[in-house]
Amino acid sequence: MAVVSPFRGWRYNPDKVGDMASVLCPPYDMIDEETQEALKRQNQYNVIHLEAGEGLDWNTSAKEQYLATSDLFDRWRQDGVLRQDAEPSYYVMRHSFPMGGKNMVRVGLIASVGLEDYETRQVLPHEFTQAPAIQDRVWLMESLSANISPIMSIYRDAEGELDRMYQQVMQGEPEFDSTDGSGSATALWRISDPGVQSQISEFFSSRPIYLADGHHRYEAARQYQLDRHAEDPSAKAANLAHNFVMMTLISFDDPGLVVLGYHRTLNGVPADKLANIRSKLDELFDSEAISGSSDALIEQVDRLGANQRLLASVDSGGAKLLTLKDSAVQPSWGFLAASEAWVLEEQVLRPELGDATLDYLDFMHDHGAAVDQAVGGDLQMVFLLKPFPLDAFESIVGGGQRLPRKSTFFYPKLPTGLVINRLDGEL
Repeated sequence: MAVVSPFRGWRYNPDKVGDMASVLCPPYDMIDEETQEALKRQNQYNVIHLEAGEGLDWNTSAKEQYLATSDLFDRWRQDGVLRQDAEPSYYVMRHSFPMGGKNMVRVGLIASVGLEDYETRQVLPHEFTQAPAIQDRVWLMESLSANISPIMSIYRDAEGELDRMYQQVMQGEPEFDSTDGSGSATALWRISDPGVQSQISEFFSSRPIYLADGHHRYEAARQYQLDRHAEDPSAKAANLAHNFVMMTLISFDDPGLVVLGYHRTLNGVPADKLANIRSKLDELFDSEAISGSSDALIEQVDRLGANQRLLASVDSGGAKLLTLKDSAVQPSWGFLAASEAWVLEEQVLRPELGDATLDYLDFMHDHGAAVDQAVGGDLQMVFLLKPFPLDAFESIVGGGQRLPRKSTFFYPKLPTGLVINRLDGEL
C-alpha cells in the first residue's frame, strides 16, 4: 500500500557543529519566541534557524522570514555544515527519554514516503487541519525545497519483523549518539544495503501508514507536490523527490510509543449556554464527586478509564468523574463512542455552541495548570481526558473516520535536525 523509499539525506557535520544534541530542536509548532531565541543561543547552527525562519523578528511575515532562511540553508551546505549522504539510505533512530521515573526507548525509521490523496488509503489521517498552518509550511518548502522536520507516523508490526532488522542494525556503530540536558538521548544508524532496503520497502507495500503528528506538514507537502505538477507535467515522475515527504515511522507495538491525554478547557461561555452544557453532561454521563490534587485526579481518570468510557470535569466548585451511560450511546456513533473527546465535542458542546465552539474551547497538555486555573476561576470548566487508546485509534482511523483535533498527544515530539530531505531532483 504505502510507497516507502530510502533517500540521500543531508546531515550535520559533527566536525563543524560539535555536540549533535545542541543542534536539534522540537517541531515548529512546539516552539514559542522564547524557546526559539534560547535554541539560537545554544548553537549557531541549531536547526531552529531553518525550522522557524531566520533573522527577522516575529512581527515579520513567515514568507519573508523563509526567504532569508533559504540563503542560510545554501550557505550551510556550501560551507560543509550540512553534508549529503553519497547513497540512498534509510535511517534508524533510537530515542530514549525519561518519563515517570523510567527511561523509555522508542525506535523509528526515517524514510521518504510517497505523497498520495487520503482517498487512496495508503496514508491515513486522524484529524482535520487548518489552512493557515498548512500555508506556513508550504512557504518554508518553497524557500528551501526541503523537509526539515519529519512527520511522525505509525504502522502495525505485530510480528516484530522490522524490529528484528532494527535490533541487528543497532548492533553496529551509530553515526552519532548524543544526550541533551534533559536526559533525552538520540542515536542514528544508516541502512545503505540495497538488500535490506528492499525488504523494508516490501514490508510497507502491504500495509497503510497512520499519521500520528504532522498533518499540516503532510498536507503542505501534498500542496507543494501538486504545485510542481501544475508547473510541469513531467514533475509527476515517480522517482522525483517532491513526490515524497520525510517521515519517522514507529510501530504501534513499540513499548516506547507513548500517548498522553490532551485536556479540554472552556471559557467565556454565556451563562445560559453553560447551564445547558451542564444539563447535557448530566443526561449523557453518570457523575460522582471526587477530590484530591491534580495528579490524583488524573491518576483516577487514567486508571479507571482503562476499562470505562469516562473523563473528569473540574470547575471552581470541585471535580466530578463522568462515566458515559451505556444507554446514551447511539449505534450511529460507531467506533467514535470510544473517544470521550468526540462525545464531549460533538454530543455536548457543538449542539449548544454550534460553529462558535472553538471560540470557547481550548486544549492543554498540563493537567496541573488546567486544574489550577479551573479551581481558581480563571477557566469556567476543564475536562481531564485519559490517553487515547491505540487500539481504538487504529479502529477509528483505519475505518476512515477522524478524531476531534488534539485527541492525541504522542510524547515526546520527535527531534528535528537528525536528517534533512531535499525536494529537488531525484530521491
